[in-house]
Amino acid sequence: MWIAKFNKPYKEKIKKLTFNFADIKKGETMLVSSPSSIAKYIHKIPKGKKKTVIEMREALAKKAKANKTCPVSTGIFLRIAIEASLEEQIKNKTKKPKLPFWRIIDEKSPIVKKLSISKKLLKAYKNQEFINE
Repeated sequence: MWIAKFNKPYKEKIKKLTFNFADIKKGETMLVSSPSSIAKYIHKIPKGKKKTVIEMREALAKKAKANKTCPVSTGIFLRIAIEASLEEQIKNKTKKPKLPFWRIIDEKSPIVKKLSISKKLLKAYKNQEFINE
């Protein structure tokens, strides 16, 4: 289910806002990204390093020449990318997911409540990465 959502062809868009929305002001441009762009960003985070969702949103917007990235779609697409990776892990019977999402979220992140992974396992993936360095 999640892999299909991840592989769906999303067309990234830049919209000029006609009203204030979240941390984006009227008149600014907002990128609506995609699960694959989010996954590519996460894959580029070096082992042992951590970035925030806000840093990711800023980097994706800058790359697309927009002022900001939509916080709502970012959360949705981040979940799709993570869940697809977890689904793929189960399907391929690997020790850990291919997407190192623990570099962008931790057990305190609000998104964790919605994921099909426990806080304990998320912390274990993160700790394992630092032990193996």
